[in-house]
Amino acid sequence: MKRIIQIVILQFFCYSNAYSELTIKIDRAKIGALPIMISVSGQSENFPPNQFRDIIENDLYNSGYFNILDSSKVKNNVSNQNTQYALWALAGSNYFLRANLYVENSKEYIKFNLYDIIKKKLMVSYKINLKENSNIRKISHTISNVIFEEITGIKGIFDTKIAYISTEKKDKRKIYKLHVADIDGYNSIAIYKSSKQLMSPTWSPNNDKIAYVSFENHRPEIFVQTLATGERKKINNENKSSSAPAWSPNGDFMAFTSSVNGNLEIFVHNFLKNSNKRITNSIGIDTEAEWHPNGKKIFFTSDRSGKPHIYMKFIKHGKVKRVTFDGIYNADANISSDGKFLSLVHNNGNGHKIALYSLKDKYLKVISKGKLDEAPSFSPNNKMILFASKKLRKGILVATSNDGRIRKEIELTGEDVREPIWSH
Repeated sequence: MKRIIQIVILQFFCYSNAYSELTIKIDRAKIGALPIMISVSGQSENFPPNQFRDIIENDLYNSGYFNILDSSKVKNNVSNQNTQYALWALAGSNYFLRANLYVENSKEYIKFNLYDIIKKKLMVSYKINLKENSNIRKISHTISNVIFEEITGIKGIFDTKIAYISTEKKDKRKIYKLHVADIDGYNSIAIYKSSKQLMSPTWSPNNDKIAYVSFENHRPEIFVQTLATGERKKINNENKSSSAPAWSPNGDFMAFTSSVNGNLEIFVHNFLKNSNKRITNSIGIDTEAEWHPNGKKIFFTSDRSGKPHIYMKFIKHGKVKRVTFDGIYNADANISSDGKFLSLVHNNGNGHKIALYSLKDKYLKVISKGKLDEAPSFSPNNKMILFASKKLRKGILVATSNDGRIRKEIELTGEDVREPIWSH
């Protein structure tokens, strides 16, 4: 059935600075990729058609689900629609995206029609009002999301963000930076810089704030920074060390790690009451809390059994339950948004690798090949995992699909990168 969608685009992040250029190397399997053609035409003073086309083609190709065919080799203005479908089919395409830039009542628009060539039908039609200050990349990513979801049934993630920490040596000292960037490597900007160590960034549920650990006061402390204003606030912990922040799904609480008589335990901060409550109590180290999507329980890393493993505990009641048993080391768990899987750092005696653990089937699967991989983070649609790795002794980021269809290596020019986290 044809659907008409009116899309409103909001610009939020600013463009990248010249010192934070991300370079992306992509390896992807072509087996099973869906052939699609994309044509963008029309005239506009502020919005070149080729820019829309290039960004959308890049999004869809890099997803691993699509193979981009050259639409210029096919006549795309045939009046007979059945003949047009036949020409597209002869060119080997399953889908065709036809877009046009036009002016109506002194306003500029871009209208897209997505066609299913096999079924010979219009899948979706929509238009976007192009304002003078519209962000072409933001609009194109939104269009890519609609196409991706319409064809695959999977929510698109092309307009999502990542946060990560970088380090740069300047005058024989390290400069630590907290970055926010588009997932395709563009619009990278350092939102905070420090000569003291920064670590453990995490997004708020609404993606409008980032919490992270800073050593600026000579001990680990958690700060919350509002992205729109740059305002920073320290989490109250009575001048004690605090680390490993994790926001609750509703944003009202934050789990974190703090020391009790020299031993690390997990606490929960109540933003409304500005108070802290202790959650764990053991002779082992308890750290790296991660909230279940239902907000009722947490997963965390503990060595109470002698080796680091993942445990689970309900916030209000119940005993601690051990979750992982495979290997000699399991830590730093991140849960999928549907609550079905954990991504974690796993070691079976052959280095630290990234693994997926099924909470239902109790099955662990290693998905990375490095020996120093760390800090895994699910994409919002749970189809990819972002993590930190090493390449020629340099810190890089890697995004890999669950099925191995695609692998992206993300480097920052002249700097090490680590501790990535995907926005919601």
